[in-house]
Amino acid sequence: DLEEGGAEPPMMADLLGGNMSFREGDDSSNPNPNPLMDAAAGDAARGGAAVPGGDFIDMGAPAQEEVVFATDEERRMAALKDKYAKANEKKKVWDEVDQRWKNVEDDEKVQESAAPKAKIVGIKLDGPIDTTGKDAATVRAMQDRQRDMVERQAAAKAQLQAQVDAKKAEESNEVELRARLDGRLKEWSEEYGKKKNIRALLAGMDQIMWEGSNWKPVSMGDLLVNGAVKKKTMLAKMKTHPDRTSKLPHEARFIAKRVFDALNQAYDEYIEQGGQ
Repeated sequence: DLEEGGAEPPMMADLLGGNMSFREGDDSSNPNPNPLMDAAAGDAARGGAAVPGGDFIDMGAPAQEEVVFATDEERRMAALKDKYAKANEKKKVWDEVDQRWKNVEDDEKVQESAAPKAKIVGIKLDGPIDTTGKDAATVRAMQDRQRDMVERQAAAKAQLQAQVDAKKAEESNEVELRARLDGRLKEWSEEYGKKKNIRALLAGMDQIMWEGSNWKPVSMGDLLVNGAVKKKTMLAKMKTHPDRTSKLPHEARFIAKRVFDALNQAYDEYIEQGGQ
């Protein structure tokens, strides 16, 4: 009981500094402040929890800290790990035939590629032309087109057959050239079963080159000068290079190819031994 004329006892609000709300910026116009509700609302706002008797407050997920790599190697390794992690997310099945794990996606792609494709049917040139409902000008145009296609088909077949015949003739001629020229070429490129060096090959090229090659003889003395071996080898390789002899007769191409290969091998050995 209050004594008459005595001071009123302090209220809870006065003991707490006259502010019952734990939230900053609390609306002082709230006629019925509740400290427990205010505190819960503050915690919910910070953590995204539900406020008792109130709505859910979602402040969003906390920002993810950016990973800082000390070196480029660490960044590269992290990228590789991420790549392999994504690759391992693929669904895999055990293959009893291959006895290994296989990606389902890869197996589906193989099945799609192995699926039979629709057969392409070409235009028939030997059958009659359907002239139903077509005027005379259209029929003539169709006949001319069919005739032209037949002629072009015959020309293409003849050209293909000529190519096949030429290839067979060249193969037969190759056998005859090998039997006739192998001895000369071997005598030029070998001595007592051993490959000749680059100087010996260059000095004897005039004895093996084909007629009309215009190769000028080279003496062994000329090849003892510094840089002469390299210079003469380049000239000989230019003379026998397949791109430069492709239009020559078959015998000349046969000799040029064998000479070109022998020069390349001998010059490589010359360079490996310190030659210049």
